[in-house]
Amino acid sequence: MEPAKPVTDKEHKIKDLEQDLNDLRQGLTVVRDFYKDIESATKEQHASLEIDEAIVKPLMDDELEFESIWSFHEEVLVADTMAQVPCTAMYEAFVEFCIKNGRSVMPQEAFEFVFEHMENPKPACDRGNWVGYRLRTANE
Repeated sequence: MEPAKPVTDKEHKIKDLEQDLNDLRQGLTVVRDFYKDIESATKEQHASLEIDEAIVKPLMDDELEFESIWSFHEEVLVADTMAQVPCTAMYEAFVEFCIKNGRSVMPQEAFEFVFEHMENPKPACDRGNWVGYRLRTANE
């Protein structure tokens, strides 16, 4: 009966090795799935970044530019139908306002385009002067 026992040990070792191999295969499948998920998430993240760069960021930049002009309009200007401010002086005041408040400065053409669409009252550019507003004095 002695010869039967070594065969049993070998069979037991083979079963253990087969179980270990099966565990390794399952682990490999989990790792593959994990890397596929990471790859998919990376592709989605790249697509999201591309959308942000192409669509969202320009919209946010436009909103920030409008917000800068609106804040300038509210904080620095006083509605006065008889007042006139040279276009260059108005833009210089806007630049100073932006720098003082940590806002980005836009080109003068962009400023003038957006500014002329403000309301209450609507500013008008006449012969190099903005009509309808004056700059707020230090006392106001």
